[in-house]
Amino acid sequence: MIGFSIVLVSRSRPDMLKGLVESLRHSSLIEYEVIVGIDDDDPYLDQYLSLFSLYDIKYQCKNRIDNLHVRINSLIDLVEGKYIFVLNDDCSLMNFAWDADAIEVLDSFGDVVYGRTHDNSIDRVNQEYAAFPIVSKNAALKLGFIMDETFGNHGSDVVTYRIYKEAGKVVDLPSVEIDHIFHNSRESLEKRKEDGTAVEMINRTFSSNFNVNLLFSMDVSEKSRKLT
Repeated sequence: MIGFSIVLVSRSRPDMLKGLVESLRHSSLIEYEVIVGIDDDDPYLDQYLSLFSLYDIKYQCKNRIDNLHVRINSLIDLVEGKYIFVLNDDCSLMNFAWDADAIEVLDSFGDVVYGRTHDNSIDRVNQEYAAFPIVSKNAALKLGFIMDETFGNHGSDVVTYRIYKEAGKVVDLPSVEIDHIFHNSRESLEKRKEDGTAVEMINRTFSSNFNVNLLFSMDVSEKSRKLT
């Protein structure tokens, strides 16, 4: 049985994706799969396809869209793992056997769970939410999404965390430490100045007008979204 489905979107960075895959190969004990969304106009398309063939990576090739999390959510139909681990191509796993420790904790928590992982991004000290969460596939099917799409590329991880926190479904995974390479660069820090504004907006507009416990108790076939 596949324990973890690693899902991500990548563009124009096949070398970084290769680094992530090699990291997984050398740090994982439990069976996993890698699922990648790419754009059909990517200038490195041939390199991606060669990489997918070499490492037996599942992929989805579609027209480019601006909302990263719409593409992430579209990958759920390819998921065969019990847990979905959302990552970036510029990441690597820092601890050997991260998955064995994580799955023991996740399995003990129930079929609906949000695993809070930890990354070393310099601007994420003491943040509650995880930039790269692990969620149970069952929970994603009940919600109808892996990551909330409401705020586009900025703030979706915060909203997703708050949904699971409201339901009391968050568990900490200290063994899952992630080296987030590009995120620590000056270019990235400049690019993400708008993130603070996005989080402020989420804090103002996020509402608990829906019953998340009822949402998670629905049958998996009831995939319609109940958020307001």
